[in-house]
Amino acid sequence: MMPLVSVITPCYNSEKYISRYLDCIIAQSYSNIQLIIVNDGSIDNTEKIIFDYQDRLLKKGIKVTYKYQENKGLGGAINTGLKLVEGEFFTWCDSDNLLTPDYFEENAEYFLEHPEAAIVRCDGYNVLDTDIHAPISKMSDGIKNKNEKHLFMNCLTAKEFYFGCTMLRLSAFEAVNPSREIYESREGQNWQIMLPMFYRYESHYIDKPMFFFVIREDSISHAAALKGYEEQVKQNNECERIEEITIRSMHIIEEDEYIGIIHKQYAIIRFWLADKYQKTEKMDIEYNFLKQNGWTTNEIEKAHRRWHSWIWRAFQLLRRFG
Repeated sequence: MMPLVSVITPCYNSEKYISRYLDCIIAQSYSNIQLIIVNDGSIDNTEKIIFDYQDRLLKKGIKVTYKYQENKGLGGAINTGLKLVEGEFFTWCDSDNLLTPDYFEENAEYFLEHPEAAIVRCDGYNVLDTDIHAPISKMSDGIKNKNEKHLFMNCLTAKEFYFGCTMLRLSAFEAVNPSREIYESREGQNWQIMLPMFYRYESHYIDKPMFFFVIREDSISHAAALKGYEEQVKQNNECERIEEITIRSMHIIEEDEYIGIIHKQYAIIRFWLADKYQKTEKMDIEYNFLKQNGWTTNEIEKAHRRWHSWIWRAFQLLRRFG
């Protein structure tokens, strides 16, 4: 019998799209799946829709583990789900995203064929919620080396990197996080899970799009972009804080070095935002911080151009809703 694979699915007021997600789970060519649904305080019809699908999921042989909790945000929902994982391998996928029908089969077979693998990533498509069948780009677009195995620094600096849809070997994850505990936050859950894994293990890659990242007009990222400078700075500061908490929790000798990299990384983002919104004083604060921490003017300008290009593409993608 093929091994059990778990998928953690956090959902909050997901009635508009939870059905298509559950349909994509039922459509999987692999059925030995534990579907862990963490209902993060929904007040709409999310729960009713999930219960309506239970018979169809069970008929397919899919084990459903359902947990309702008060709203804690994505990090809080993932933290709850991690304790419920029973599979030999596991992944996590938001209820508004989608997986191709062969996602679980391809990943499970890869793990079985590569017993040394702790992390397996794949490519994916970016799609708009208004037309999920028309990909607008691949997640790997612009990545020079998709097969890079040592991804810790790439992840830490968000350079030549995307999270994609990742599956982990549970025993490897428990080796770096025995309590299966992440900080309950509304940002940064991927960094909390993946930074310790990337630090210890090589990443394997299946060069095939098997994940659909659905861009919604009412998503957290899009909402922050529309609210302007203060909201975007607040969101980025929270990500910075979570990354620092994660590095400190790892108890590694390079702790101070990596935390310094994180602070400079987010200073560049704030510098870019201040430039975009013409906040001259804020630009000066971040510029002086970077100079005091050893960056030359050329390095600051180069990093600014890189973030300008990367973030601008992201914001333009979000704004294609019309």
